[in-house]
Amino acid sequence: MNPPTPPVLVIGAGMAGLSAALELAKAGLRITLAERRPFPGGRSYSFRDPSGAIVDNGQHVILECCAAYRSFLEDIGASDRVPLQQRTLIPFVDARTGETTWIQESWLPAPLHFLPSLLAYKPLSWRDRRLLLRAGRAMRKDRGTDGESLGAWLRRHGQSEDAIRLFWNHSSMTILNDDVDRVSAEQGLFAFRTCFFERREAARVGVPDVPLGEIADRAVARIRQLGGVVEFNRKIDRLPEGPVISAVPARALLDLLPRDQVEGPFFSRAAGMKTSPIVNLHFLFDAPIEAPRFFACVGGRIHWVFARDAQVTLSQSGARDLMDRPNAELQREFFEELKRVLPAVRDRTPKRCVIVRERDATFVPAPGAKGRRLPCVTPIPNLFLAGEWTEGEWPSTMEAAVLSGRRAATEAIRRLTPEPSGRAVPESAR
Repeated sequence: MNPPTPPVLVIGAGMAGLSAALELAKAGLRITLAERRPFPGGRSYSFRDPSGAIVDNGQHVILECCAAYRSFLEDIGASDRVPLQQRTLIPFVDARTGETTWIQESWLPAPLHFLPSLLAYKPLSWRDRRLLLRAGRAMRKDRGTDGESLGAWLRRHGQSEDAIRLFWNHSSMTILNDDVDRVSAEQGLFAFRTCFFERREAARVGVPDVPLGEIADRAVARIRQLGGVVEFNRKIDRLPEGPVISAVPARALLDLLPRDQVEGPFFSRAAGMKTSPIVNLHFLFDAPIEAPRFFACVGGRIHWVFARDAQVTLSQSGARDLMDRPNAELQREFFEELKRVLPAVRDRTPKRCVIVRERDATFVPAPGAKGRRLPCVTPIPNLFLAGEWTEGEWPSTMEAAVLSGRRAATEAIRRLTPEPSGRAVPESAR
């Protein structure tokens, strides 16, 4: 008779930890998910503002190509809470002119499905629009290298500074949370190819229609329903004995480990991982604002605008220059630009502006930094790593987080389940 499988401790109830705990619970293992804060979600959470409004820390969206995250939503019964577009339709507003250009999915097959939209992209000259197609064709075949920046790759493929500033850099900021000159060509080309060129449906946008905290709460409820234990306000100060999946950021992981491991050849690679911030400005009004659910901005400071009921959110990626500026200054500067791109607020005054700064929102997939992403199996017996920063193809996204949790759970199940096993490794974790 096989001995019982030891219980697994999952540290961190962000998307990676929730994903790992869910897979372990589905496989029938005993698990405890420990979270230092009083709520789940990691860098995807909600809170109640002093005015009573529920505010997300930042605006998180998904694309159709985020298959793992969409499967995670199905597992927790929340897929209806993040509805996908029937076809890609994204308005781009030029802050210089106020004109709107639509990037939309046409009837043409991939990779030509955005051809009409790109040729009609008003912020760029006719010549630059045609050159976008040249780079797009090259991206389908060229995987890029970790040592070259995405910006250098784009310039080698004929992209002007206007094309980079008014088109490519916006996509880089959106998906990789940093400038094209700060991210590797390998990582950037993977993201662009996967999201925009491989399949016609891939770029269809999904925006949550409930607070982010509700999605994380559903994951917790599902884990508990499957027999898992979830403990909040439990901080793990050092690595305990027994099987552990660490689903915390790289720096937090290093704080758990003995010094000899931190300085050793495996874990020391993660010490140099750089991060990039995101700043979100939530303007709260006394009545609903008539506006598109979301739109992108180019030619100014604003990156994205999201509107829901009486709340308008500006999401600013790679926002190093905003992190330490006074709130009143940011509110004044960005609301002036918002009035130029969203006519519905020109005669309105927000009753409050909530500014949320995430200093370490994502890791930076910098040129030459691929080796800093650690694999899920470590030299420490029964320690497995999860987190969007760990080894994988995707940049720092919820998709990467869910995939990492599944990888870690798969390894834990394989190594902890006695042979021959009556349990099958869950298909979603393969």
